[in-house]
Formats: sequence, C-alpha cells, structure tokens
Amino acid sequence: MAEWKKLNPAQQEAVEKVYGPLLVLAGPGTGKTQLLSARVAEILQKTDVGARNILCLTFTESGAQNMRDRLRELIGESAYDVTISTYHSFGSDIIKNYSEYFQNITTERSDDLRMERPIDDLTQIQIVESIINSLPFDSPLLSARYFIRHVVSTISDLKQHLITPAKLREIANNNLEQIEIAQSLIDEIVNNNGGISKKKAEKLAQYNALLDGLSKLEGELIEQATSKLSEANDKAISINSPTPLRTWKDEWMPKDENDHFTLTDPDRSLKMLDLANVYDAYEQELRRRAAYDFDDMILRAIDGLKNNDELRYNLQERYQFILLDEFQDTNPSQFELVRRIADHPVHEGKPNIMAVGDDDQAIFAFQGANVGNMQDFLDSFTDVKVINLTDNYRSHKDILHVAHNISEQIEDRLHKKLDNINKVLKSSRTNLPANAEIERQEFGAEASEYSWIADKIAELTSRGVNPSEIAVLAPRHKILENLVPFLRNLEVPISYEKRENILDTEIVKSMRLNAQLLDAIMQNDIPRINEYFPLVLSLPYWQIPAEQIWSVNWQLAKWDESRNWPEIALTKPKLKNAVNFYLMLSASANIEPLELTLDKLTGTLPVENSAGCHYAPLKEFYFDPHRRAENPLKYYEAISHLSVIRAHLRDHQSASDKQLNINDFLDFFVMYESADTPLINSHPIAQSMQAVHLMTAYKAKGLEFDYVFIAQAHDDVWGSASRGDSNKLSLPPNLTNIRYVNSSDDERRRLFFVAITRARHGLFITSHSMKDNGKSNTPLKYLNESEGKSKSLPDKFQSIKSIDIEPKSLARDIETLWQAGQVILPADFRALLADKLKSYQMSPTHLNTFIDMERGGPESFLIQTLLKFPQAPHASGEYGTAVHNTLEWYQNSINGSKKPTINDVLSHYDRELDRRYMSDIDRDQARAKGRASLEKYLVARTEMFKKPAKSEVNFYSEGVVIDDARLSGKIDRLEIDDKSKTVRIADYKTGKPLAKWGSDMKSLKYKQQLYMYKILIEHSSTWRGYNVESARLEFVEPDKNATGSVVEPLYLDFNEKEETELKQLIIAVWNLIQTLNLPDISSYDKSAKGAREFVAYMLHKM
Repeated sequence: MAEWKKLNPAQQEAVEKVYGPLLVLAGPGTGKTQLLSARVAEILQKTDVGARNILCLTFTESGAQNMRDRLRELIGESAYDVTISTYHSFGSDIIKNYSEYFQNITTERSDDLRMERPIDDLTQIQIVESIINSLPFDSPLLSARYFIRHVVSTISDLKQHLITPAKLREIANNNLEQIEIAQSLIDEIVNNNGGISKKKAEKLAQYNALLDGLSKLEGELIEQATSKLSEANDKAISINSPTPLRTWKDEWMPKDENDHFTLTDPDRSLKMLDLANVYDAYEQELRRRAAYDFDDMILRAIDGLKNNDELRYNLQERYQFILLDEFQDTNPSQFELVRRIADHPVHEGKPNIMAVGDDDQAIFAFQGANVGNMQDFLDSFTDVKVINLTDNYRSHKDILHVAHNISEQIEDRLHKKLDNINKVLKSSRTNLPANAEIERQEFGAEASEYSWIADKIAELTSRGVNPSEIAVLAPRHKILENLVPFLRNLEVPISYEKRENILDTEIVKSMRLNAQLLDAIMQNDIPRINEYFPLVLSLPYWQIPAEQIWSVNWQLAKWDESRNWPEIALTKPKLKNAVNFYLMLSASANIEPLELTLDKLTGTLPVENSAGCHYAPLKEFYFDPHRRAENPLKYYEAISHLSVIRAHLRDHQSASDKQLNINDFLDFFVMYESADTPLINSHPIAQSMQAVHLMTAYKAKGLEFDYVFIAQAHDDVWGSASRGDSNKLSLPPNLTNIRYVNSSDDERRRLFFVAITRARHGLFITSHSMKDNGKSNTPLKYLNESEGKSKSLPDKFQSIKSIDIEPKSLARDIETLWQAGQVILPADFRALLADKLKSYQMSPTHLNTFIDMERGGPESFLIQTLLKFPQAPHASGEYGTAVHNTLEWYQNSINGSKKPTINDVLSHYDRELDRRYMSDIDRDQARAKGRASLEKYLVARTEMFKKPAKSEVNFYSEGVVIDDARLSGKIDRLEIDDKSKTVRIADYKTGKPLAKWGSDMKSLKYKQQLYMYKILIEHSSTWRGYNVESARLEFVEPDKNATGSVVEPLYLDFNEKEETELKQLIIAVWNLIQTLNLPDISSYDKSAKGAREFVAYMLHKM
C-alpha cells in the first residue's frame, strides 16, 4: 500500500499492531490523522471484518469529518461504512438505534418541541435554585443560593466522573469518620505542642511523625493524605526545603474555627452531604419532567450497556476494532462508555483498541477532560503496548527547541512513569526554510504591542505570505478583539470568532422593548405605555422621523395630559399604522404561543384585522437582499442573534409544563440577568477566504500556520497569576480531581506549549511592561527571562527587543485601541458561511425548498434553511409531527413484541399533541382530526403494521455522497428484507390525500422526495447493495370528498431517466449552494410550471 510506505517506523509499528490494546503517544505534528486512517485501512486489509465493524471516536465534529475525508482518500466509499463519531453523538446513536432498551428518552433537540429531551442551562439553574432555597436555615449549603451556577457546574463534574448522589453521600460520610479518627493523632503531634514548630528540625520531625501515624490508619481520605504527604516529604528532602510540606499542610491540614489543625476542613464534607441531597432532588425533578441534561446522554448509554446484556453483546459483536482520537481530552464517563463496549470476555482483557493522545496537549480540563484517562487506559487492559511518535512533520527545529523547553517544565507527564519513552520531538519536515524567524518583543504599553503586531503582519503579507498562514493566539477573546482596529487600519483581512452577549445586541434589545410595550398595553399600564411607545417607534426599522415622536411627547407633557400617548399618536397620519399594529397585536399576544407573537414582531407573519394584513418592518429592514449586499456582517449577525435566542427559548419551552407567552419572554431576560449569566453567541467573522486568524489557543488546537504571534506573554495572562471564574463551592481534597480549578501551572504550560507548536517556522512572542494602571506586568516565568534574555528560546533568538515609541505614535495607538469593539468590518458573505457550508448536508426538504417558486426558491432556502431565520412552527406541521411520532411509537412497540390497543395509541397521540407548540384552538382541532384519522388508519392498515419495519430512520451519519454533494434525510418507514436485500419505502402524509401524480407543485415535491429517499438508501453505509423495490405515500387522513374511508397508498414507479436527472439536479443545486451563487428567479412564474422551468435551466447549465 502506497500510503503505508509514507509512514515512519513508529507509525508503521502502530498501524501493524491491529490486535490487542495500544496506546500511542502522538506529539504535535507527528502525523496522528495519517496514522488513524492507515490503521483502519490495515484492519480492513489484514482481517476478515468489514468497515462497519470499526468504531472511531473523536472529540469534535470537525475532527470526525477530517478523519472521514482522509479515510475516503485511502479506501474510497467504504470510509462511509466505518462509524466515525464524537462521544456524545455515539451515546445518542446508541439510544436512538436501540430504543427498546431505553424507556422515555427522546434525543431530538430544538427542531422537535417534545419535552423528553435535554433541558437548557437556564432551567437547570432554576431547578437547582428552587431546591437550595428549600434547604433548612442551618444547612451549610444554603449560602450557595448566591452562586447557583457553581452548584450546577459541580453536579456536572460529578456526573462526568460517574459519581452518583449515593456515592457522593458515601464519600462525605466516610470523610467525616476519617477526620474524626485522625484528629487524636493530629492533636498529639501538632495541636498539643503549640502547632507546627518554626524550627526546621522539629518541623520535619512532626511531619515524619504524622506520616508514620497516618500510614497506620485506614480509609480512602487518610490514604490519599498519607500518599500526598509522602510525596511532599520526598520532595522536601530532595530540595532541602520544607516548602512542599507547607503546601501539603495548606491543602490537607487546615485550622478549624478553634484554631486547631484538622485533617481537611470538615465543613467541606458536610456541604457534600447536603450537595448529595440537592443532586438527588435535581435528578428526581428531571425524571418528573421526563427530561435529562447534557451529561445524561452518555450516562444513560452506559446504564443501558451495564443493565442489558443483549445490548452490550450486540455492540461488542459489531465493534470489534476501536480507535480513540484525542484521548487526552476525554472525561471518565466517555472512557467508561468505550470500556463497556471493549470489555468482551473473548478478549480476556486485551481488546482490539487503540487510543491516540498527548498528555502535553491536554488543555480542555475546563470542559471536564481528564488527562488521567491515559493512565487509566494502561491500568484497564492487559499487556498494553505503548508507542511513542516523535518525528514532527510540522515545525522547524528551532520552534521545537522552544516547545521542548516549555514541555520540560510540565511536572505531571505520563512518559515519566513509563520505561524507555523519550518525548523529545525531532523536526522531520524537509520543505521548511533553512532559518526560522523567532522574535521576542517587549513594549512599554499595550497599544504599542498591538500596533507592532499589526505592522509585522502587514509586512509579512507584503512579502507575499498568504494571510491565512498567519495566526495571532491568546488565551482570551478580549486580547484578540483589541487587535482588530489595528489590523483594520492597515486593511489586513481578518477571521475570528466573535463572542458576544446577545442580550446586549441592538436587535435583541429591540425585541425586548417590543415585548415590554405589548405587556404594558395588555396590563393597561398607562405610565409604562407612555414610556415605551416613543422608545419602540424610535427604533430604526420603523423609520419614523424623530420630530413626529417628539410632537406627541410635547403634546402629552404640555397640553393634553388627560390623554395617553397612543391616543394622541393615532391622530398623526405618520404614526397611526405603527400604533395600530401594537394595539392589534396586544389583543392576541397573551393567548397565542410566544413564537407566533415573535414572528409578528419580526414581520414574518402579519397582524390581521378587518382592514387587512399589517406587517412589522423589522424583517424587511434588516434582511432584504440589498442589505445583505451592503453589509453582509450586520445581516448575518442579526439573523444569528435572533436564531440563538429563539433556540434557547425552545429549549426553555421544552422543560416547561406550560405554553410560553409574551410574559415568559420578558421573564426569560430577567432570569438570565438574575443568574448573572450571559447568553453568548459565538459566530465567525471572516472578511475573506484568505484572512489572518485571530483565535484562542484552545481553538487553534489541531491547526498549524507558517507564522504564529503569541500576544501578551505575561504571568497574569498565560501563567500562574492568570485567574478564571473559580468555583465557589469548595470540595474536600479527595474530590478536587473532578474539577478544573484553573490554578495548575501544568495546565497553563500545556496551553502555552500548544500555542508554540502551531507554528511551522515563524514565532513572535510579544508583551508590554506597564499596565494601564501604572503597575508593572510580571514576565511569563515559563520563558525563563532575565538580563534582557529569554532563555527558553534558542541562543541566537534570546535577546528581548525593546522598541522606543514616539509620544505621537503612542497617542495614535492608544486612540486606535479605544476603538476596539466598535469597529465595523466589511465582510465576505461566503467566508462568513464557510463553516456552515463545510458541514452542510442536503435533505429532500432542502432541495424542494430551493426549487419552490411559490415560496421564494433559492432566497427562501438561504434565509430559512442555511441561515435558519427563526420562525414559529406551523400548526399543520406540529399536527403532522404528532401523528408521525405516534405512528413511530406504535411501530416500535410492535417491534418490541407489544401490541398497543387503539385507545393506547389515541392516548399517546394526546400526549404528543399536548407537547406541541400550538394555540389552544389549533390543538383542539388537531386533537379531533388526528384521533379520528388515526383510528380509521390503523384499522385499515392492520396488516401493514404486523410486519417489522424501521421507523424515522435518520441518514445523517450514513455518509451518503453523490459527486461532492453530502446528503441526509429522515424516512418515516422502511420495510427491509435482508434475505433478498430489498427495501420498501413508506412516507406518511397528513393533509389532503393525493389521488394521482399530477403536474402541481405538491406532486413535484413528493416525487423528488421519494426519489431522494431511494438514493439515500442505496448509497448509505448500512444498506449499500440493497435495492429499493417500491416507494409509496401513506395518507393518514381519510378522503373527505368521497366515502370518508382511508385512501389507498399512492405508489411511485421509479424511472431510471428521472433518477439520473434528479442526481444531476442535486449536484447542480449543491454547487450553487456551496458557491452561494443563487440564481435570479424573478423571470419565473411563482408556480409549479415556473419550478419545472427553473429545474430545466439548472440541468441545462450543468
């Protein structure tokens, strides 16, 4: 195999060892992705397993996509048969694909408004806050009411480390018992002798006596304390200093309220007892709501594997080879999920599992990652082979010199516990420049530092360096944002991830203001009506002259205090329509679903009365194509902000027992403010497809650039003095391992190491000596700087350069820095959507939307599908979803050997309908119609439902590709004959039945849908090689115009020519989407005829 020959000996060894457990230590740039792909190819070539028997798990969706792309290059279409997934997606897939083992769990999120799904962060906070507020007045945890978020975070930490409420309670009780047991020893050695002696010899004798005494006592807490004391004692001896012992004392032997030393703080364990009760009550509340939080996805999959032998054996039989990428980033629950699948008795502790990771790059502890998993891997399996990759194919040897000097400072390194492992990286890339560019620059002021970085980047680009090969890295977004105006002034294109609290953005604040006005009108609160009306009508999208609004204000204040603001405004021609809009909307806002009201406020839906339809101008003002052309970034951000807040509202709705209305919308803002929690929207800003990257070192993980700038190399930014949002709920020392505490020098050294190793041959490290308050910045100690030299750099680059800045230039730079956060950037629309387009998959619905002339065609696709402009689900769609979910439940029950009665089905339908997002009137109508339709349909289709079938089959992970077009979709019902390898498709339809195929828009879309389903099945990893025998539409509702009986299914006779044309259409539309080259459809009729002409045009253009 040609690819195999490209591997170095260590990589070849890892690829060839297909059987048994293998841990690969893969430093930065050592060809990890190449290794993983080659190993899959090797397994397929050297063993008798198929691609579907291989499981690859990684940490991010982008990592999974990169692995699949690489694998496709090696083994072709078989790459789509390999299960490549993130850990959470894999847990979700287990629950979805083996639903009979998991009761009352639904994995759908905001596209489906059922309640049985993950709760949102805000609801978590509300639940925990309610529980804590109900604690007794003397509870040691009652003070946590002031930091609820930290309690929620701690519960998440406990879940990720597989600690249940019962286990936490056991740990806390054991701690309290052991504290009491150890107290007499501590009293005898320390407290009864006036504390720890100040004399060195006596002090060391006391610690030795403690070590000797504690080692004779039993208990987990005592054993951990003894182990840590032994380590501290050894270190104190080696450095001839008692400092390590003092550090141990501060952590493990604090003083109590009586000024006596004790083994750990008993109050912390008492709080854990109360936390166990809060945690327990939280879990009970989730069960009551039939809900679960983010961490539960994997925990429930683990429970399913633990409690169901058949499920476990099925998965163990299927996944005979397992590959784990970025293993240092996993948490204990993720590793436990893998271990359950790998632990097949036939392997005798030696499963075919390979984990690839690098403990030096373990930087995601704040997300729950536990680098200790790498040691656990060695402990979990028998005869684990360890292979170390040290050939670096990325960086110049001088860059690796810097990286080595940083990594050598990391104290907790796995290879130190292993034999014959050397992690010194060797530069093996042959096409790098002979000389690296490394500079260490120090400036007087922050503004001067940013100015130099921008000038240097401009110089590099003027030398012909591609801007996309330059990155500026920092640990915080704010540092990067401050650099933006400097680069903007030099017209350097930039790309960065903007993070902002959308509750503070213009468009969201305007929505809140609108809601406040509606609430005031509904409450008939005249003072608030008078306050909010002029504020709302002054919003830019109403485009009402200021003098018109002020004229009403003056009239109200001076001449006509007996009337209210809208009463006067209704006499003004330029204000009348706007005022009427809010008065009409207030009549329905309190009784209709919140999303319908929001749609009317954004102008997506009209407010109707006898005089006609009235639209708010917001959508037209912000989102017409001309605005997109004028200011793509503002257009994109506005849609993004509205989409994010709508998604959070839907998540919040899913955890609520009632339908949300406009008052709940206002409460939503108050709850976020009360919880001191921002509602962050992270979205890319890209001025060009070739732009300089401004990113955090966390985001840069896995990437590489020719030139890297590391900004603000200070101790309080990258080093030990940096501070994060530390958790205020203190843990006993034997539980601190579950939490990222943001105080480990090793954590920060690893982050700095990751930043340095992104560079191929250019590295610029900058800092400034003075803070804005006049205090000095402390240099980053990892660089080992003194006497004007940075000794962690190679000898020829050690000199710290200082540049004198002219006062005039400094003043200019400070003025530029003040512009940070206020700069309006021009942007390239396709660059803004690059990430979306990269991961986009086309579904039948998307294709139909694109060609539907009646509903806007490509422009509608862009706004509704690609940008996901928020819009309330239609009542007809919610009704259809309730029917589909009920039929899915019915078929799955039959598959599980349960035969629900008609009454069972109707009761289930009622529950489904109650969870839908509808007005009470629509719900009542849907209930009557759905019950009548289902009762007739199930009787008429009794024979059909007797046959086994798969329901709601999702093709998202099936790897269906036509040319370059990635396809997905969900099919209602598949009737599969594995013996003959045939499939029959059934698609449920609610609404008016179709008697025959015609030339109307509905027929055209239904046909395309069924053809695309055929393509999905026959090109999927699961059913590749199967033949779609037939496809039909199943009409659930009876024929209203004839006998009222159930309509016979409408079959589609597949035609090879039509299928070929559809594939060509898919490719044509895909290319238009990927280039965002949306055709002008103004010349086509808004009809099925126009759609067919548009399709013919696209096929012709191919």
